[in-house]
Amino acid sequence: MGKPHRRQRGSDGGALAPWLAVLVVGVVVAAVFTTFLVLKAHDKSHYSSLNHERSQLEAVAGQYAIDFTSVDYRHMQTDFDDAAKNATSDFAKKYLATVKVFKPLYVKGKVVQTTTVRSAAVQSMSPNDAVVLVALAGTATNVKTQAATQQLFRMQVSLTRVDGKWLTSNVVPL
Repeated sequence: MGKPHRRQRGSDGGALAPWLAVLVVGVVVAAVFTTFLVLKAHDKSHYSSLNHERSQLEAVAGQYAIDFTSVDYRHMQTDFDDAAKNATSDFAKKYLATVKVFKPLYVKGKVVQTTTVRSAAVQSMSPNDAVVLVALAGTATNVKTQAATQQLFRMQVSLTRVDGKWLTSNVVPL
């Protein structure tokens, strides 16, 4: 028997390893780049979703602030009841008890006040709670001032999600 037969390398046998290394590096770079793009797209989508949620909260809190600050002595109780429908049950009770005290004064003075939102900004938010700062401008008339007087309001509106709907859970004048 002779010597065992050894396979001999060809002239290009050593060149296979660098091509394999280049291929592996290329696959790894492509995988990292693809992962980066997917994560970036996810971040952009998440950021867009947060901005949309913030805009919705600002709009809801702004409308509720208008409902709480706009008064017309000719249909006050209906206005108060409508505002209370967009509040948690605890806050609705407090709100209706408070406006009940002012109702005779508004009727006697024939108060008509309308407000609009000048700006609103989310101060904090979580999946079920949010605090929104709202600035309003309004005009008011009464028996003493037939010409509309300008008024400014600022308030902190706390919102709580109940059965998928944002409701006012507190209002603090600022």
